[in-house]
Amino acid sequence: MADVLSAPRVVTMDVPEDEKMAKVGSMKKKPSNASARFKLSLTRRRRSSKIMSVDIEDIHDAEEVQAVDGFRQALLQEELLPSKYDDYHMMLRFLKARRFDLEKAKQMWSDMLQWRKEFGADTIMEV
Repeated sequence: MADVLSAPRVVTMDVPEDEKMAKVGSMKKKPSNASARFKLSLTRRRRSSKIMSVDIEDIHDAEEVQAVDGFRQALLQEELLPSKYDDYHMMLRFLKARRFDLEKAKQMWSDMLQWRKEFGADTIMEV
């Protein structure tokens, strides 16, 4: 009787091929960690033919618009506003960085222009 218990038992079951493939397929889709889940989520999205788009409204605060206009006029008077930098959002960033202090924002703006000229930041793409 000891020989029967120590002998390895082999159990064979007849499982149809369709069920085997279903089990294998379901095992492939189960990610093992967070990065694998993320990759799998991206691959699932690519299969969709629908294109998702988001509309972003450009809402301007009245006080910010007034401050940017004043800043713009000050830069134009001192000839510190090249046409390629005449952008509402760029000027607003400089004003916010200096808490809407026009003199400090103007100094920061002129330092930016000087830096771009000194290091050739605008001529990088030119050959």
